[in-house]
Amino acid sequence: MDSIFNGKGICPSNIAATQKVRNVKISPNTKQIIYQVVPFYKGPERMTSEIWLADTDVAESARRLTHGLFNDRSAVFHPDGNSVIFVSDRQQPGKAKDLYQILLSDVEDGCNPRILGLGRSVQEFELSPDGQHIAYSSVRTSSAEPDPCDAKVYRDGIQNSSLSLWVYSFDTGRSRLIDGIDYTYHIESFTWSPDGFELLYRLRKGKEAEFSEREVTIQRVSIAPESLPVTIGSYPRSPSGSNIWLDSGHIVELQNYEPRNSLDARALFVHNISTPRSRLGRTKRLKRLYGDFEDAVRIVDMQTKGYTSENGESGMIAVEVCSDVDTHIDAVYFHRNDSHHLFAVLPLFRTQGEAIWFGAWDAKYAFDSATSKSTIVVAAVLSSGIRNEPPNVWSIRINENIGTRDSPPRPAIPSGDIRWHDVPNLYYPSLSSVRYKLSSHLDWLKRAESVRTEVIHWLVDDGTKLSGIVRSPSSAVNYPLPTVLFIHGGPYRRDIPDYMPYFCNWRELLATAGYLVISPNYRGSQGRGHAFAYAANQGIGAHDWPDCESMVDEVIRRGWADPTRLAVAGWSHGGSLTAWGVTLTKNRFKAAVVGAGASNWEGMVMESGSPELEKAIGQRDPWDCEAHRRNISPVHRVDGVSTAVLILHGDKDERVPVGQAIGLYRGLQRKATETGKRGAELVIYPREPHG
Repeated sequence: MDSIFNGKGICPSNIAATQKVRNVKISPNTKQIIYQVVPFYKGPERMTSEIWLADTDVAESARRLTHGLFNDRSAVFHPDGNSVIFVSDRQQPGKAKDLYQILLSDVEDGCNPRILGLGRSVQEFELSPDGQHIAYSSVRTSSAEPDPCDAKVYRDGIQNSSLSLWVYSFDTGRSRLIDGIDYTYHIESFTWSPDGFELLYRLRKGKEAEFSEREVTIQRVSIAPESLPVTIGSYPRSPSGSNIWLDSGHIVELQNYEPRNSLDARALFVHNISTPRSRLGRTKRLKRLYGDFEDAVRIVDMQTKGYTSENGESGMIAVEVCSDVDTHIDAVYFHRNDSHHLFAVLPLFRTQGEAIWFGAWDAKYAFDSATSKSTIVVAAVLSSGIRNEPPNVWSIRINENIGTRDSPPRPAIPSGDIRWHDVPNLYYPSLSSVRYKLSSHLDWLKRAESVRTEVIHWLVDDGTKLSGIVRSPSSAVNYPLPTVLFIHGGPYRRDIPDYMPYFCNWRELLATAGYLVISPNYRGSQGRGHAFAYAANQGIGAHDWPDCESMVDEVIRRGWADPTRLAVAGWSHGGSLTAWGVTLTKNRFKAAVVGAGASNWEGMVMESGSPELEKAIGQRDPWDCEAHRRNISPVHRVDGVSTAVLILHGDKDERVPVGQAIGLYRGLQRKATETGKRGAELVIYPREPHG
């Protein structure tokens, strides 16, 4: 394969050897940043990972803190700012994971992390705001390990997670199990109260993905011995990410716009902690922000004890907001006692021809006692397909007009357009910011042959405006070009102008090989709010495939694409749409790649790890007799297909079981045209999951 690409630049071997940059964290005083560098792919040998450290206001200051001999991950600054805590398998490489601490004062003398010695393997952890404790989850050990040869009784998919919640004390150096929790349930997430005396955690029936679509209970418990948990509410399905418990007395989290919906835009939900026990999907004191026309997809707590307001009445979070193909990060400020101005929104950062790498960002608010001024720092992994810039860590420091220690930013009515009709208190200050590029990872991408990347918009027949990304060889002059329709997965994902080829993203790879590559944001995608995302509930093929095919028609109309040389490809839901399109059009596309895609939606509901989600996408329930009147799966219409179809699948895929690939291949071999039969090929990768 590399011979096609001359073995250099954007080619399979370079992609396979590349790294990803993630898990960005800012120090409490905002002066330093840590992050993680991980091999994108690893063979049968154990996973390794490096932790890097950078100075916020010094360009190209990133340097290794650990050297990649072990799996060092999930690094965070201690609240006092003097050390870094992280998970590692240093004692038993590839096996048990303990917590380690590095004193930043010792970094110049070499990395000598101290093991905390918890005595059990750590899954997830979070430091208390006062820095005195660490809450962590761990797999409980059993004196009677099950015999792998024993039969297993299947009870609605439940496999007890055996996770327990512990608290480690820095003072005593010992851990204590949190009593009273019903450990027959799966601990989905946990977070600290602002004073560090309580934990807030969510429980669901099982750890498997299907239980994220069922009721989730939220409880609080004191870390004092013999304390009993208190149930404060429930959700109709799992929120996205963890809750944040703020000094202002609010609990915030991300849920779907209508919390019961499996397919919908994400929005920010705000609850008062004094709300009586209720369903947190809907409460009398609930506020929903974002989600109407753009989507809130990630939140972080911006405040750190000792560096923010001492009055204990305020809280501040940062929100990542997807707006079509752009992203902006807002600070949302909450106040406990001011009922008229409950919150204010402060825009911090907006992408400009670039993209944030899958949640790899952080934001922090701090007060400098020496200057009596406050500051905000945003740090993010950014890449740009438009400028051919590979993913690297950038910092943005904002210094002016953001309030003082005891008077954070106050809301003001903007003179311009209000972006969210349910947010009356938007705040548009005049901010001064300085931006630094801190790292130089993935330089091979910078040196590779450039790819031309641009964003286009067009209208479909019903008047809906769509967006998509077009990539092509930078040297292309002879249009129209052979064209590949490359479809994103999800469906609740989106295509953005990033620059990072990887195992299920062949856009840049194909563009450097001479193809025009088009990637539409079809209805059901992220970034356009509730109505746009909820359209996916009408079922696969109702809007998504017609939207994808409309982009093909648009680039043909513009004279960019050769209508006689078309291909289609995608991974996960992109693979499902590829199978859908190929079996619907029969011969419009000369070639197709179905990567980990579904071909039989009844089978997906019966066998997939996420049956409720697959039912929502396919709009087909195998136990509903009425549904059998609709043949809406690709396997039902493979007859007459002449497109050459390459099917790729992992044999350990739980999200889309490998039988979906085998069924499509068998159908093509039996019902396609002779050309389609000869062109059908199935490749199954041993040991590989969904992605």
